[in-house]
Amino acid sequence: MDGGDTVDEGRRTPPHHPIFGVRLEDDHVRQVIRTVLPSHEVTSIRQLPSGGSYNNRIYFIDTRHPSAVGLSLVLKVNGRFFGAEKIQNEVGCLSLLERDCASIPSPRVRAWSEDGRVASVITGNHSFEKHTIEDITTPGWILMNRVPGESLSQLAGTLAESGLRSVGAQVAEMVAVWRRSISPQRYCGNLRFSESTGSDDAADIPETPSSPALAIRGVLADDIKAFQPIDSVLGYYKISLENKLRDLESNDLYAPNRSVIPTVRAFIGQALPRLGLIRDNDGSNGFVFTHFDLSPRNVLVSGSPPTVSGIVDFEFSGFFPALDEFVNDYVDNGGDWPAAAYEAYLERLGELGVPTPARGVHENIWRQAVWLGKLLTNLAPWWLPGPHKGNELLAQLQKAEGVVMDMVSTLELAT
Repeated sequence: MDGGDTVDEGRRTPPHHPIFGVRLEDDHVRQVIRTVLPSHEVTSIRQLPSGGSYNNRIYFIDTRHPSAVGLSLVLKVNGRFFGAEKIQNEVGCLSLLERDCASIPSPRVRAWSEDGRVASVITGNHSFEKHTIEDITTPGWILMNRVPGESLSQLAGTLAESGLRSVGAQVAEMVAVWRRSISPQRYCGNLRFSESTGSDDAADIPETPSSPALAIRGVLADDIKAFQPIDSVLGYYKISLENKLRDLESNDLYAPNRSVIPTVRAFIGQALPRLGLIRDNDGSNGFVFTHFDLSPRNVLVSGSPPTVSGIVDFEFSGFFPALDEFVNDYVDNGGDWPAAAYEAYLERLGELGVPTPARGVHENIWRQAVWLGKLLTNLAPWWLPGPHKGNELLAQLQKAEGVVMDMVSTLELAT
């Protein structure tokens, strides 16, 4: 069975998608498994169809073993715009869940490669062995156990309101577990292997049974490769906004929108530090573990009554201001959640003592967080050009420019 889709790929995977041109032949998939699990034989390989994943090429693999139970695995291959940082972050986040939140059904890492060729394999005694995979050229990858179930986004239309509410409440209970069980951190951002930061004292989280020691550095979602730690909410927003401004200045795609630069720079220096969101949240209580993309497509459900059988895709997870778990739902995943499920999710979180926009967070603070999220998303829109060209692209840029100016004006009035 051929796991790739080079044939007709121009039609099946749009050229602007990160996984365009990223593929492994079945022989290469088998080579990875032989290296990582030498006593297992691959019995099937199935590629997640184009459109099922945006940032990664995904392969589902089944194995058999002469004297043990076979395995169901997922090989997750980086899209072409991502490097070792994304691999390190997801391995680190999944290792924290495995160590501190064993009750949460999340993938367990078997092995990973930051460059596609040198594999770090987790051995039976929880140490790491490195192996070189010859004659293979691919971006970095992670091999993990497959979590059962279908995504809530696929099943939502088949579930009654009571089922949707049950799923939402179950997700809330899992989020509450990682809020309670994974300690807040003094720095904000994503995880790196501390050895990769070039600093002797970079470790913020000690080595776990399934990953090296970790440092909290940079913000993957905004392509911020900072090696200096971010230690305040103000610093987080300043660095994020300034990084977007650099994109706006350097990328000719965004040239029509450069007139907003002086306005945004003035906002960063004058109004941003005075926002209640900033004044009331200096980061002194630590930054909390955050999924950062808790969309229905990343919630797996099985059985009847519906049970949450897995939460997946922790590639952008990390330690962020507490409201970021919800801001992304409203700004980037707006409309994805079935209303009944999301209402139950917020209700149950509130009952479990986790402040949410519906309970425990002042309305003005929540609004400011959403406005800042919209400002960041539209300043150098990551989704452009996408399929847009010519006048259609210009219209999209003008729309984003209008949102930026509206958000700056609104936020300035809120100070």
